[in-house]
Amino acid sequence: MVWLSILFAAVLLAPPIDAKTFRLGTTVLPEARGNPYKTTATTPYIFFTALFDPLVVIDNEGAMHPGLATSWEPVNPTTWHFHLRPGVTFSNGEPFNAEAVKVTLDFLISDAAIAQSVARDVEFISGARVIDDLTVEITTRAPEIFLPRYLAGINIVAPRHFTELGLDGFALDPIGTGPFKVDDWGPERALLSAFTDSWRAPKVDALEVLALPEATARLQALQTRRVDVATNINIDHIPALEADGFMISPRNPTRVMIIAFDTVSENSPFRDVRVRQAVNYAVNRQAIVDGLLGGLTKPASGPAAPGEVGYDPDLKPYPYDPDRARALLAEAGYADGFSFVKEGPTGQLAADAAVAQQVAADLARVGINMEVRNVTLGQIIKYMTVGGWKGLAISTDFSTAPSLDAMRSFNRHTCSWPAKWFCDPEIQGLIDEARATFDAERRTELTRQIVRRYHDVASSLFLYPAVSVEGVNPRVRNWAPWNDNFRYDILDVDEN
Repeated sequence: MVWLSILFAAVLLAPPIDAKTFRLGTTVLPEARGNPYKTTATTPYIFFTALFDPLVVIDNEGAMHPGLATSWEPVNPTTWHFHLRPGVTFSNGEPFNAEAVKVTLDFLISDAAIAQSVARDVEFISGARVIDDLTVEITTRAPEIFLPRYLAGINIVAPRHFTELGLDGFALDPIGTGPFKVDDWGPERALLSAFTDSWRAPKVDALEVLALPEATARLQALQTRRVDVATNINIDHIPALEADGFMISPRNPTRVMIIAFDTVSENSPFRDVRVRQAVNYAVNRQAIVDGLLGGLTKPASGPAAPGEVGYDPDLKPYPYDPDRARALLAEAGYADGFSFVKEGPTGQLAADAAVAQQVAADLARVGINMEVRNVTLGQIIKYMTVGGWKGLAISTDFSTAPSLDAMRSFNRHTCSWPAKWFCDPEIQGLIDEARATFDAERRTELTRQIVRRYHDVASSLFLYPAVSVEGVNPRVRNWAPWNDNFRYDILDVDEN
């Protein structure tokens, strides 16, 4: 079995027998290695928080807290001052200071970062200026009242090391201020050792991460105590794990799971809003949530989840109404239905493969044939960044992590996205208006209007706010996921 070969290789490279090691079994390692800017997908982000830190961190309730910045304030609507944490060093000995922030932001707003998804989150930044060692000035092209929230997704890199190696070289030898540093990194396993001089020094000596794409492999690794925590376990594995004494830790990542439609290709049925609405009426979300996801989430009403800036609690999900779906299809000229291919990864979140099959079954009842094709997460990221879809739909999300600002998730689903698949001029206009206001209440209300518009035009098949379930060995202490993230600095393991 593949997972046994992975575990055998891991034994050969295991940390010293006396080291206190936390072992994590996850779906994949970051495809771009230690490049913290290639993707905003959750799985790489979970890994990078062991290595890097942002200026600002955000908790599960959306409150902002100091990270590498201890405080911040606007000087005017397009100028902010951030005051930095003193005494912080990178794992190669470089000091953390305002120059490190400037180097990071200068790269992300440059042409060299055009292919980096994270750069889209700060495209409104016009520059950074060093005021003194522990004060940096950040300017924006237009007012951005939630700038600190967006900086929660920007990991700061060691400036000299990054400048000397360039992005590709840095990806092979990443250096940050986080609690760990990389010792060994292969395609299926990474071994990190404690950075004891980190301002977030860990309680364990080492972190071992195993890439186990199959849910059964992660389950077996957890049951055999090969890993301390297994991510994305199947819902139907929960009873057995609880019976064996494992803790079950549901986590609601800050994103709404969707099936995105190609609405721009000339012959796509999804160009017609009635077809998109029909698909939303045709899928029984509540049955999916109850039957496949253990009731751990709720049907989505649109692109924002509870707790996010811009979420509208009065907006209701499309009800399950297959008759209405058939009527809309007939109005749009598809009384006999149509066929299309939907591509997406599996094993990334709870029951994602089963959900795709159930969606296909529901659509078949109204005459739509959805062929499900499994592709890697890396392939989906490529589709979203450069295009080239092989079908007319992909499994993806509206993701707000870590800012918890619904506006952040709109970037990819607009006319301005380089490889766009959805373009609504009214939405684009509202986004532009919201971006231009420096009033938090007005910005939030405009965001709610955008959320309602996405719902009304059925930009995607809105499924549910994501749920991920971790299985946790009882020897793990201080397990407290935070805003779709793991607190590597506080977790500990009993030595048994």
